[in-house]
Amino acid sequence: MIYFPYFCGRQYDLLALKNIAQQQILPPNIIPIIEPVRDIRALPQTVAAFVDHDQPVVVIANPTVSDYALTQQKLYDWRSAADNPALIVGHILTPTLIPTSLQPATGHQTLLVGRQADELAAAQHAGWLAEPTYLLVPPEARIRRLMTRPTVSLFDHAWLPEHDRSYADIADGFFSDDWSLAESDGYQGFSDYTIGGAHYSEHGYPARAVTLHLTYFKGDQLRIHRFVSDDREDFRHPKEKFFQAVAKLADWLPQHPASQTPAALALADYHQQQHFPGLGVVKRLSLEHHLQIMAGYFKQHYPV
Repeated sequence: MIYFPYFCGRQYDLLALKNIAQQQILPPNIIPIIEPVRDIRALPQTVAAFVDHDQPVVVIANPTVSDYALTQQKLYDWRSAADNPALIVGHILTPTLIPTSLQPATGHQTLLVGRQADELAAAQHAGWLAEPTYLLVPPEARIRRLMTRPTVSLFDHAWLPEHDRSYADIADGFFSDDWSLAESDGYQGFSDYTIGGAHYSEHGYPARAVTLHLTYFKGDQLRIHRFVSDDREDFRHPKEKFFQAVAKLADWLPQHPASQTPAALALADYHQQQHFPGLGVVKRLSLEHHLQIMAGYFKQHYPV
């Protein structure tokens, strides 16, 4: 079983991944995917942190969620690590994809993300889908019937509330058990967009509430708990709203010892310190916690 957590390469995503790589806690069957969205120094630094520790990582060579791919001259290019076999070059299946891109160099692996059934059917008819080492596809019955090779399921589990709702409406809920579905449906692994979701916004958007997201296991089911500030009337006072949310986390965490990862404890410590680190740090620690939780589960249930 392989888990491919999928990240857009925002600053806090990359810093979370870099820290995880330096902690060397991920087993080899957890392989993060980075789809670059900005030409920033943290991108090659994060890739280097993985390859320097011989930990596999995927970088998407033709990203589609921002204008990063349109920038011809990159200031911070990740391709300096392309010769390292720990770096898996990934592509997204699009009408402009060159099929030779899918052919791995000797000793290297490649990955292809196919999101549309018609594009996958055309690529299979052309004989392209045999080339990549890993093929990520939506877990749809029509695509399963189409495929003649092992695949990895790709699904977005994140829930974004509508404008007239908040995360407080569903403070605790089911998140995923994709590993069990992967086994029953014949996938070689699974992929998701973690707690951040597949939606990408170039500039972000304000929120009336501050929400801390923590995934945790209840048996073999991955659930998510959302700690939401009580003040949700307007877009002001993020610092005060953070203190309201983190106080709830600090009360919840001692009752869930299995969820007391280093990242979760670091979040709870901000309640004791009454220190607001900024929402970027909060998002980074929430992502680190998710990877730490998943690493522990995989080491126990899917040891390599």
